[in-house]
Amino acid sequence: MEVVRSQPDVQVEGEPSELLGRLERQAAESGRLVGRVEALEDSVRTERDARRRLAATLKRERKAAAALYERAQRAEAASAAQAEELERLRQAAAVSEQQTQLVWMQLAAAERQLAWSSRPLWRRLLRRPPST
Repeated sequence: MEVVRSQPDVQVEGEPSELLGRLERQAAESGRLVGRVEALEDSVRTERDARRRLAATLKRERKAAAALYERAQRAEAASAAQAEELERLRQAAAVSEQQTQLVWMQLAAAERQLAWSSRPLWRRLLRRPPST
C-alpha cells in the first residue's frame, strides 16, 4: 500500500483505482450538491421576487385604501352638509307656508271689508250684510 499526502494532516491510503473511484464519487456528490444549491438559490430568488411584488401590491392597495377612506370622509361631510341644507330648506318652506296662509287670511279679510264697504246704501242703512 502506498500513502499519498494531499494535505499535511490528511493521509490517503489505498490503490489508485480506489482513490480515483472515491474522487469520482465525491465529484458526483459535489455536482449534485452544486445543482441543489443552484436550485435553492433560484428558489430563494423567486421567493424574494414574489415578496417584492407582494410588497409593491400591498403598497398600492394601502394607497388605494387611503384614497378611498379620504373619499368616503369627503362624501360623509358632503352628505352631512346636504342634510343640514335640506333641514334649513324644510324650515324655510314651513315658514313660507305659514306666511302664505297668513296672506290668504289677510286677503280674505280685505275682501270682506271691501264687500262691506261696497254694498249699496240701503243695505248699509239697514246694516244688512253684503250679498254673496
